Amino acid sequence: MKPLSLISKILLAFTLASGALWLGSYTVKIFSFFNLFDLDQNNSLILKASLINVDMKPVIFELVPVLTISLTSYIVFIISGLLFLFISKINLRENGWIFISVMIVLLCFPFEIYLSIKDYELTRMILSGSSDSTSMLEIIKSRTTALSSFPIVALVLHYSIVFLFVFKPLTKKK
Repeated sequence: MKPLSLISKILLAFTLASGALWLGSYTVKIFSFFNLFDLDQNNSLILKASLINVDMKPVIFELVPVLTISLTSYIVFIISGLLFLFISKINLRENGWIFISVMIVLLCFPFEIYLSIKDYELTRMILSGSSDSTSMLEIIKSRTTALSSFPIVALVLHYSIVFLFVFKPLTKKK
C-alpha cells in the first residue's frame, strides 16, 4: 500500500475513531433493547415482569446517550470512510481486506439506515418530552423484531472488520 497523504491519514483516524465509537454504542444499544423484553409462549416480545409496574420514561430516557452517540458516530463513520476511500485512492484489488470491509459496511448500510430511522424517531420522542412510554416501547419492540436477528449478525460482521484490519489478509505483495 502506498503512503497516505496527511488528509487521508486524518480521514482514516476519523473513520477508525467513529467506527469504534459506533460499534461500542451499537453493542450497548442492542443489549439494552434486548434486556427490556422476554419471550412469551408465542415467541413474541413482552415487557419483562420486573418492568411491568414501573414508570418506563426514566428507563427509556437512559437510552438517549447511547442512541445519540450511535446515530452521530455512524454518520461520521460512513462519511469519513467514503471520503477516505476516494481521497486515498487505495487499490481495492491489492488490498482485499479493505474490499471485504467496505462490502460488509455497504451490505449492512440499508438495514442500518432503517434501524437508524427508528432510533431517530425514538430519540425525538424522548427529547420532545413525550409522556407516551407505550409508543416508545412499541418503537423499540418493532425495531427489535423488524429485522429479526440482523443486528446480531451485523455486530459480528462489523467486529470481523477489526480482525481484517489487524491481520490484513488478501493483501497482494509486489
